[in-house]
Amino acid sequence: MAETARARAALRRLRRIPRELADRPLAAAVRAHPLPEWPDRLGAPSRALLERLDAADLAELRARVEPDLQAVWDATGPVSARHLALILGAHYEVAPILERTGLRPDVPPEDVHAMGRGPLAAGGDFWLADLLADAAERAGAPLVPGARVLDFGCSSGRHLRVLQAWQPEVEWLGCDPNEAAVGWAGEHLTGIEFFASPQDPPLPLAAGSLDAALAVSVWSHFSAAAAVRWWEEMHRLLRPGGLLVFTIQGLGSVAHYLRTGAVDDEYAARAARSLLGGGHHYIDIFGPTGDWGVASPDWGIAYMTLEWLAERTLSAWTLELHEATRVDTNQDLVVLRRR
Repeated sequence: MAETARARAALRRLRRIPRELADRPLAAAVRAHPLPEWPDRLGAPSRALLERLDAADLAELRARVEPDLQAVWDATGPVSARHLALILGAHYEVAPILERTGLRPDVPPEDVHAMGRGPLAAGGDFWLADLLADAAERAGAPLVPGARVLDFGCSSGRHLRVLQAWQPEVEWLGCDPNEAAVGWAGEHLTGIEFFASPQDPPLPLAAGSLDAALAVSVWSHFSAAAAVRWWEEMHRLLRPGGLLVFTIQGLGSVAHYLRTGAVDDEYAARAARSLLGGGHHYIDIFGPTGDWGVASPDWGIAYMTLEWLAERTLSAWTLELHEATRVDTNQDLVVLRRR
């Protein structure tokens, strides 16, 4: 909190300087913002899926991998190498690997929204599935058989399909306003109940009917008003003690985008100024055509501070976990528990 107060004092001083000059030191400070390094580790879903395989399954996969993908496999680190055994097993449709794990080789066509494509995205997102399951376990509420879990904003099921293969006795649900994405997922991914969701609450689910809800890169798109509305809806849906595991963008995200060249100094300074001054920064970037055809003035690009989030949630939730830039050196990982 003291650092935030100092930052706001610096911002007040910068307001006395012409904007074009003030942007330079503010952008430089964002560029220098330290980002934590997180260890790469194999999570429970991937470990369990790999334990279902034997040496003969992996030998059959090795015999089918083409030289270019073999080179990628050989060059990667130990955790990614183990993920690739599952990814490439799905890509090459190695029958014993699919049968033992429950993974599916189906991939969305180009006209259906998907966060990853190509052979290295086959079978789903194992890294994200591991991260979400690990976060729930560390918060004291692991995703166990008998639980009812919603993936809110699931698109075409990139990590949900991995979680279902890992724990088929969990009641998995997935929703998204992109009807084409959830429609494809419902036709191709078994063991999950998919449905199209409205752009404003409520969802067609009973109060207190969920044990956990997951949301990757959803609150990173909501306007301030929509963020609050959907936190209130998740609170309605979760039983007391239930978890909301989700991601947000913060100042670390702006620093990441600036360092990688995805945004310029003016963009970074404007976002930092909003975050330091009010705690939330929203840009309506999609316009009337929307994001893959889903249009809403409350769906764009959003950044928030942990303090802004806390002020709007902690009367109804407890904060169980916050890890800055945990997801792809970009989005923060957050776990809230419903009071």
